[in-house]
Amino acid sequence: MIGLAFVVVIVALPRGVTPVIVAGWRRLVPRRAAAGKREQRQSAFLRPAPARAARREAAAGGAPDAAIELHGLIRRYGSLRVLENIDVRANPGELLSLVGPNGAGKTTLIRCISDGNERTAGKVVINGHDIGRLPPQRCVRFGIGRKFQTANVFESLTVSECLRIARMRLEPPSLWRCTTALDVPEAAFQVVASTGLGDQLASEVRFLSHGMKQALELAMVLALEPSVLLLDEPTAGLTKPERKLIGDILVELAARHGLCILLIEHDLDFVRDISSRVIVLHQGRIALDGTVREVVESELVRTIYTGAAHTGLEGRP
Repeated sequence: MIGLAFVVVIVALPRGVTPVIVAGWRRLVPRRAAAGKREQRQSAFLRPAPARAARREAAAGGAPDAAIELHGLIRRYGSLRVLENIDVRANPGELLSLVGPNGAGKTTLIRCISDGNERTAGKVVINGHDIGRLPPQRCVRFGIGRKFQTANVFESLTVSECLRIARMRLEPPSLWRCTTALDVPEAAFQVVASTGLGDQLASEVRFLSHGMKQALELAMVLALEPSVLLLDEPTAGLTKPERKLIGDILVELAARHGLCILLIEHDLDFVRDISSRVIVLHQGRIALDGTVREVVESELVRTIYTGAAHTGLEGRP
């Protein structure tokens, strides 16, 4: 009998009793209140605001010379060495691409930069601050923003609600103030305007396309006002026009807003078009750190990428 009841509950209420209770409550709520909430969602709007981080930086006497400094960074998993003696320096306004074969340690390097507990040895300095062994939520305070390969967004919320949550660290919610306006930094506002998200502010995220979700996560990261932007394959799954749009946005973020952008990317044509510098990782070590031209003309890189004629490296000026 208990077994039969268990099967009935699993089949009839796969999500538990909470959705049933919520649905019953919504039927009891006056339609006017529901309409008011819907109207509030639809009337939400964004407006650009001066970046708070930039004002703090100016008050402190300007930014340090380097946005990212890695010294002797090592990452081991037992006896397996994933990263070995990584030394990197990246400056504000630099768009640095991290390329290499699968298993070269690219994503692991991103994790070591954004999480003080990830590395086995070495030193990570962000905007002049040694991150030590601080967790990711503390490293964010030094100006780090990270976008993952798979968009991490809130499917059941609207676009504007997702952006509001992203701003909570800098603009905590107030018990005394209620507004439908959301102030976001110019960089995030630019992404929203350029990708068409501005027309989808009242739409639930689950109804957005893959490309729109990727753009939304980028806007959410930029809402944190980072000065160092870490991107893991930002064009994965995007169409060619979407890749072009994201590339143009990243170039402008670096040039106009002075962000230091470090991105992992397998599309070498995309890397060639937007990067100011390229680092090639191979077997956990830096095989080459140079300009796009130096990487394109490197025989070592052609050897690493077997079949270079099909990677976009062969025959490029």
